Amino acid sequence: MKLAYRLSLFLLSLAGAGAHAGPVHPEYRVTIVGPVNSVPYDINKSGVVVGSFPVSGTTHAFLNRGPGFVDLGTFGGTDSRAVAINDRGQVLGNFTSGGEGRGFIYYRGGARDIGTLPGRYSIYSDINNAGYITVYGAIRDSLEGPRAFLRSPGGTLTDIGTLPFENPYTEALALNNRNQVTGHSSPLVFPDQPLRAIIWSRGVLRDLGDLGFSPNSGQDINDRGQITGYMSVPTGFRDRVAFIYSHGRLIDIDGRPPTVERYSIGEAINNYGHVVGSSNHLSGFVYRGRKMQSLNALIDPRLGWDIAFPRAINDAGQIAALAYRRGVQYAVRLDLIRPHHLAAPDVESGDEADPAAKAVSPDAAADDTRADAAAQARELVRPLAQ
Repeated sequence: MKLAYRLSLFLLSLAGAGAHAGPVHPEYRVTIVGPVNSVPYDINKSGVVVGSFPVSGTTHAFLNRGPGFVDLGTFGGTDSRAVAINDRGQVLGNFTSGGEGRGFIYYRGGARDIGTLPGRYSIYSDINNAGYITVYGAIRDSLEGPRAFLRSPGGTLTDIGTLPFENPYTEALALNNRNQVTGHSSPLVFPDQPLRAIIWSRGVLRDLGDLGFSPNSGQDINDRGQITGYMSVPTGFRDRVAFIYSHGRLIDIDGRPPTVERYSIGEAINNYGHVVGSSNHLSGFVYRGRKMQSLNALIDPRLGWDIAFPRAINDAGQIAALAYRRGVQYAVRLDLIRPHHLAAPDVESGDEADPAAKAVSPDAAADDTRADAAAQARELVRPLAQ
């Protein structure tokens, strides 16, 4: 569940281009889920990956259920990208039509235009299992920067507010199934915005604090209310480090001493507190409670992959990532060769769930599974060469 991609693009110039030495018994196998130059954005509990790929000078949204990818087209606009998918199979994305940024939901083989904010642009970023959505954008006739909203399944918008700055703005990047939101808020100053990582819960927006400097940002939030992202650290290098926010505490998970230049970001976190992201010393990494591990060191090195930018991780440990092989970019999925069997963790105390976020009933989930199977049969599925 994430949209922010700007920082990861910067990391491309820092990440190692080659694969690290791999293990005798690799932990993950690699499956290509998108065409050449595709970009993954999210993965759901069933391992369905969504993202975008280039087509004749524009960009199309895609999904991949396993047998091959599905080109979702541009919904009558000029371009599109799929940025999130929930466990029911609802795909959230953005497309451009008439020069205006709009949102769509693709579900059961059909797509629905969910419109735009009343301003210059809208960016839809995440969707939870109850169909609530995060969106942010510039509001017409407002002198402030972007505003962020929680959109209900019926289309009602709730402004999540801003931190108490002059000329403030907020960008909502992710939400969980308890309708808690993370992202960042900042005064609108130039050239650099001193971003503050945030959590919004039950109508209250809070600053997560910092590790001594800014900018900071929350990139993803799990159902326990744990958040990952990046925090700036006041060293001679002006480092940024990946973090976990848990039980009201910020935990630097980078693990390197301040005597070396550190640049890392946590892109996604699952309900076990496992984090994936990128760093300037490991390329793509996974953090599972002890230290960040290079994903390149957990795959078969003979395949020649650089797993550079993991974007999402589900509770089964499957990872959607942007990877390179022989200099060519692909969206891939990493599957654990020996899946874990962890018990579901308890929800953390402190922030209660928004009562408006309803759980999906088993009967409804079964109906969705049958409907998705019928929709899959109608989709044009294209195989991908591995």
